[in-house]
Amino acid sequence: MSQAGPDNTALYERFLKAFNSQDYDTVADVIGADFEDHHPGFDVHGRDSYLQALRTAHETLRIHGELAEAVEAGDRVVTRVRLTGRHTGPVFGIPATGKEVTWTTTEIWRVADGRLVERWAEDDLLGLRDQLSADAANVALISKLNDVVNERRYDDMDELFAPGFIDNNPAWSVQDLEELKGIIAAAHEALDFTSHHDLIYASDGGKVTIHITFRGRHAGEFFGRPPTGKAVEWTSIEVYRIEHGKITERWVQADTTGLMRQLGVPLP
Repeated sequence: MSQAGPDNTALYERFLKAFNSQDYDTVADVIGADFEDHHPGFDVHGRDSYLQALRTAHETLRIHGELAEAVEAGDRVVTRVRLTGRHTGPVFGIPATGKEVTWTTTEIWRVADGRLVERWAEDDLLGLRDQLSADAANVALISKLNDVVNERRYDDMDELFAPGFIDNNPAWSVQDLEELKGIIAAAHEALDFTSHHDLIYASDGGKVTIHITFRGRHAGEFFGRPPTGKAVEWTSIEVYRIEHGKITERWVQADTTGLMRQLGVPLP
């Protein structure tokens, strides 16, 4: 519900309607020739520069604005706008994902001689970037893998891994996912363990790094040692590489020595 007077708000609403319909002639008519945009991270000076920025926003985000509130203060109008769109071009260096996005912006517009001549804007660009980034999805994928392993739903691992998955683990060498599933199943039988992510975070290059604590019970033969029923606990640091929503490679460094010591296995 608008709390503003009619003049400057009406001018802004005319701009927003033209912006949403990509009517750049009308946008040019309501923007001053020497328009200045004070927007962190963007370099816009003059009407032509601003028009190009709007075209880029439409090309890369199919952007559409909805006015939530407008408040007038002298020669200024303050607007709160909800923006929606679809990611169709590179933004923040992230190639098009096709994702639907929504974020908000608060703007202050200065009006002179019946035109918008200056703007200050604060957008939720961090929220927008989070929606476009694959980081959150990659972290969720590895969290889902942990749930699947803990619940011993080994066949559900198939949808999480890419064909040709590579496992880099000094404790064993596996040729494919089926062999890895077999090793995990055997470890469950011997150690009756569950795993917990102590730390999990995304890193560059589509990778997710985790620190895991495993807790279990020596329930079956392992490292040649008969079951003792003893509680066991060990840790691992793992890095996963993800492409197109699938795990393609993994690096593992587990505290195998600590586990062996708990099981009473003679060490070199």
